[in-house]
Amino acid sequence: MDILQLSIPPLPQFLTAGHSVWRSGMQHFERCFEVYDLVLVCSGALYMTEDETPYEVEAGEVLLLEPGKTHYGHRSCTGDTELYWLHFRHSRPVARMAEKHIPWSTLVRRGTDLDLAPAEQYLFLPKYGKVDMKPLIPTLQDMLQLRDSLTLEHAVDLQVAMGRLLSQLQSGVKEYRRSTRSYTVAEQVKDYLQERYMEPFRAERMAEELHFHFDYAARCLKKHTGLTPLQYHHTLRMDRAKRLLIHSTIPIPEVAAEVGFSDYNYFIRLFRKTVGMTPGLFRQTSKGYV
Repeated sequence: MDILQLSIPPLPQFLTAGHSVWRSGMQHFERCFEVYDLVLVCSGALYMTEDETPYEVEAGEVLLLEPGKTHYGHRSCTGDTELYWLHFRHSRPVARMAEKHIPWSTLVRRGTDLDLAPAEQYLFLPKYGKVDMKPLIPTLQDMLQLRDSLTLEHAVDLQVAMGRLLSQLQSGVKEYRRSTRSYTVAEQVKDYLQERYMEPFRAERMAEELHFHFDYAARCLKKHTGLTPLQYHHTLRMDRAKRLLIHSTIPIPEVAAEVGFSDYNYFIRLFRKTVGMTPGLFRQTSKGYV
């Protein structure tokens, strides 16, 4: 599945939407405009070309037409075709990529009170392919109802519904990944490490108990989390340590022991490397301020 990467914030802006049934023989006209045109086909098929690339959008499929590209119907509908369409405004895509290359595990920089602009973030939407229509149709119907009787009181609600639709589309992209074997293996590795985060990490034991070659299991985990098994093991321990530092007053050496470290100095070094500061400074600053 090809994916369009859009920069956010700001979120895309809703312009208009509709629900149509195209009768046999109807065909989309040619146009080029500076908005996105999202088409979701419920039944039948729509035949569209965008910048010389033809698409046959069948029931249960989506096509996201891009701003600045010419699109038109290269063939008329051969039967009744039910579809929803939605126009929104946003900057042009940052990139187009295969779903497997989406960097889901990339961390977004934590903001501070010194920031004057938001951290760099992205939205990932399907360009063309299968989608689960079940969660999308109620949201689309809500949007059409709001649009048909829109007052300023509910203008923000329509934009929020638009954001919900985009979130559902992106979630569908992640569901597509969840159907792969590598995702299943990665989840097994995560569960294994979660259950044993207090124990020392042993690659050979993990491979033996999961019945996977360690290198294969490590590649699967890296693909879906961005971390090696050892790094993920460390992250689990550090997350637990951070919670103890925030929500308890126990001494830091006891925190180290609570998360499985017998070597206190090693815990301090690893915490500083992973979190970016010492446990003492983290506990001090985590109390927050306005």
